[in-house]
Amino acid sequence: MHNDTIAAIATPLGMSGIGVIRVSGADAFALVLPLLRRPKGQTELPLSHLLTYGQIVDTTSQEVLDEVLVAFMCAPHTYTREDVVEIQGHGGPLILRRILQTVLAQGARMANPGEFTLRAFLNGRLDLTQAEAVMDLIGAQTEAGQRLALQQLRGYLSQQIQRARCTVLKVIVRIEASIDFPEEDVPTPHEQELLPLLYEAQQQLQTLLAGYRQGKLYRQGLRTAIIGRPNVGKSSLLNALLRAERAIVTPIAGTTRDTIEEVANLRGVPLYLIDTAGIMPTDDPLERVGVERSRAAAESADVVLLVFDGSEHLTTQDRSICHELKVMGFGSHSENVTHQVGRPMIVVINKSDREQHIEKEAVSDIWPYAPFVTISTFTGAGLSDLEEALAELVLAGKTVSSTSVLLTNARHEEALQRTAEHLRASLVSLNQQLPLDFVSIDLRAAYDALGEVTGETASDALLDSIFSEFCIGK
Repeated sequence: MHNDTIAAIATPLGMSGIGVIRVSGADAFALVLPLLRRPKGQTELPLSHLLTYGQIVDTTSQEVLDEVLVAFMCAPHTYTREDVVEIQGHGGPLILRRILQTVLAQGARMANPGEFTLRAFLNGRLDLTQAEAVMDLIGAQTEAGQRLALQQLRGYLSQQIQRARCTVLKVIVRIEASIDFPEEDVPTPHEQELLPLLYEAQQQLQTLLAGYRQGKLYRQGLRTAIIGRPNVGKSSLLNALLRAERAIVTPIAGTTRDTIEEVANLRGVPLYLIDTAGIMPTDDPLERVGVERSRAAAESADVVLLVFDGSEHLTTQDRSICHELKVMGFGSHSENVTHQVGRPMIVVINKSDREQHIEKEAVSDIWPYAPFVTISTFTGAGLSDLEEALAELVLAGKTVSSTSVLLTNARHEEALQRTAEHLRASLVSLNQQLPLDFVSIDLRAAYDALGEVTGETASDALLDSIFSEFCIGK
């Protein structure tokens, strides 16, 4: 299946100045060259990796479809390590579809989602972590996320995985050599000889696993629900954090009747801000739907910003919302701890530009361990303090540098957790002085689990699952 020639539009469909059709496979040149009409009747194959000006012509009708630049790129110095042609035409959807149909009529097959990157993986240009980094790079929402994806694409994560895999392999070789070749008088390795290598492999894994929570934040972002009763300033807070007028703000309570979701950048973490309708009792069917969606947003949130109106006294509705959030597990605590545990939240006292009437001691009694921030969305006072509190809550002062290697993918984390479990099992067997065959079984499982990360032991089903999430043309 992967020996035929495939084609697809490689740029997003829409109106743009340029659109690209990518063709890859052994017959890529032979299929595209007859479609290209060049000045002075040139017919020979252009030089590799140079742009050639011409027109794409429908060979059946001889109709000129577009004025283009075409790059013929010889294997193996291409994205897929196959012969590749990229046709750069004008970025109108109709134009690109007609050019693609002409290429397909020549004998190419429509590419499946992610098939170009799959071929790059199968042909050894990328390992599986690098292939997944392609999608992470395309989908990055912040510069920090882009840096992490680029580090993974450049193979830095793969190098860390391979170091751990090599360490495990050293132990396997020493054990299995003594088992498989007893007639060669290969000495049985002693426990003290193997333990340092196993501890080294464990440390290599723990270093990667320790960064997963932070890496996941940079890749997936943080769902942050802005919760409170009507007219406390939730929509104003959304606009203030976005530095844009995204939500409608009026003095009329209940302006927001649905959830609004936008993305802000919190020190490199995509912050998915969810502005919600005020949670309150209501007989209005439309408002009731909005309130239920607000509750659902709070349930699914990673962090809640609980907003109070500092210019008014604490109300029954405020207390009711606090009770609901406690039931959801936000800001829960124990008498034996001195810090917030449970699901994270921040108490936000808004409208500090007005005379203050809220009973802060009462709010503090309800949420003794939640960070408190006083702000004014009208003047902007305290917004930097709120961003600082959010960053401290989710990042604990950690940042991403240009050399950071962080685990960001749940698939990688799960495979490394399995690896760590097999290493622990092998250490137990070794310490209990069980036959080395038992130690070797767990080490082999650990070695294979590490290979799943880079793709060396990945099943076809796993590959199909990963590449099916790619867009067509990538």
